[in-house]
Amino acid sequence: MVESDNLFMKRVFELARKGAGLVSPNPLVGAVLVKDGRIVGEGYHRYDLLKHGEIHAIEMAGDGARGATLYCNLEPCCHHGRTPPCTDSLIKAAIARAVIATTDPFAQINGRGIEQLRAANIDVAVGLYEADALRLNETYFKFVTRNAPFLHGVIEYPPIESETKTRWQPSQKFIDSATEYDAVILGSRRELNSLIIKSRLSQKRHRPLSIVGPPRDLEEYESSTRSDDDPILIKLPAPGSEILRDAAELQSESKDSHAREFELDSTLASLARSGITSAILLPEIFDPGDAKNFEQFDKLTLAVPGARDSGLSTSRLAIGDLEFDLEEMTVVNAGDYTEFTGYPSFRGVA
Repeated sequence: MVESDNLFMKRVFELARKGAGLVSPNPLVGAVLVKDGRIVGEGYHRYDLLKHGEIHAIEMAGDGARGATLYCNLEPCCHHGRTPPCTDSLIKAAIARAVIATTDPFAQINGRGIEQLRAANIDVAVGLYEADALRLNETYFKFVTRNAPFLHGVIEYPPIESETKTRWQPSQKFIDSATEYDAVILGSRRELNSLIIKSRLSQKRHRPLSIVGPPRDLEEYESSTRSDDDPILIKLPAPGSEILRDAAELQSESKDSHAREFELDSTLASLARSGITSAILLPEIFDPGDAKNFEQFDKLTLAVPGARDSGLSTSRLAIGDLEFDLEEMTVVNAGDYTEFTGYPSFRGVA
């Protein structure tokens, strides 16, 4: 690898992120074609444009693609899906080299794209910024490899009387992150639910938002007429006839109207059957202190009253009897609260 490879791959990631919210269930992909030290073509994937980033780059480069180097954060596709194989186009364009951050675990690709490029005498290097590539498409990789949606859990701690009497009001950074998920699993705070849903619906997104919750909590989102841009309402608990569109059945409602017999794992399994690749779980509907629930979290935000220098600024944490680490943690001020977000690693029960 040469130093310029790092520079051009960083540009790839900038391009790929432009597709945030516009590619699901596909991955974020950026592509750059470089010849004689300068960019001759670049692009990124958007689901609605029916072209992958590599194709946009080839079209921009024109004849300049011959002998060029491709930089891409994900292995080019090699099968016929919604689009023709990118490998065919890259071979036809006569690129000389490809620098790819990581392979694509999708069953119809999974190394075959790289093999095809090498069979065409294209020099292929794999692994530059691989960890960043895996993190960029964490929801895609989780869904493809485990057939389960990526789950971002949110735990809100109650206000401390001596410091604040107000509830958590999310930071803009949290809201921006929350609106990138395919589904919102409602929590107990209606105003928080509405804030996240309205923020999501106000943005241009490829997929309709799936809103998951008990029937009484979904009433304000019901509509007598629907279009492709309307949210999909998935009711929990619910008989199958109450579930709109393609969502699969979940456990039925208890005779006790105040009891909720649905479980987090069955909820996620239902979302997976419906092709929903990611979800954010808002606070106070599932017990995060239940090890079975906690182990479902791929990402976690703790909304804690108090300043940034609270005791939670360490990585060793606990919820009830559960002990865990919060890796790659970021800390954001949100008024009287502090948001700690990271990737939980379950350590066990105290």
